[in-house]
Amino acid sequence: FHVENFYDYLHLDREARDLDFKHNLEQKQKIVARVEELVNEADVSKAFRELQDLHRIWKEDIGPVSKEHRDEIWNKFSELTKKIHDKREVLFESIRGSELQNLEVKKNIISQIEALATEKVNTHSLWLQQIEKVEALRSAFFAAGKVPSDVNEATWGAFKTAVRNFNTFKNSFYKDIKKDQNDNLNKKMA
Repeated sequence: FHVENFYDYLHLDREARDLDFKHNLEQKQKIVARVEELVNEADVSKAFRELQDLHRIWKEDIGPVSKEHRDEIWNKFSELTKKIHDKREVLFESIRGSELQNLEVKKNIISQIEALATEKVNTHSLWLQQIEKVEALRSAFFAAGKVPSDVNEATWGAFKTAVRNFNTFKNSFYKDIKKDQNDNLNKKMA
């Protein structure tokens, strides 16, 4: 900005200024060409990161261009930037959609674990089956993917509570068996 003002307001050697303008125009045209390539980049996140670097270079490292080229090259650059931003927004929308689907999957898994925690089971072999089911659901929970960040903690807390309740229910069954076994042992010893 200041270099641009410097050239605009002071009467300096026109040749040096024109040479500098030409060099800056070439640099900005190279950036525009690179951004055109980035518009077609498959990895939108990578393209966006590189675009941020190119914006910084455009504003901080490269000086001004002549008045007749300023608006034209800036408009072209900002139009291409808008295309990348639009692609990024479409990507974020699809990510948000998949996160909502993942949330539904995880809620379903949590409800299944909660249901298993209330089923009456009276034998060790049936408990082993229940434990296998919970382990499969646990693996499915972790494989389901990310959920929206605003409900991430609540979803994780609900999952931990459901698993904890199942384990408490299971442990109470085995504690009762152990108590019965100890009572029987004491009776036999007596």
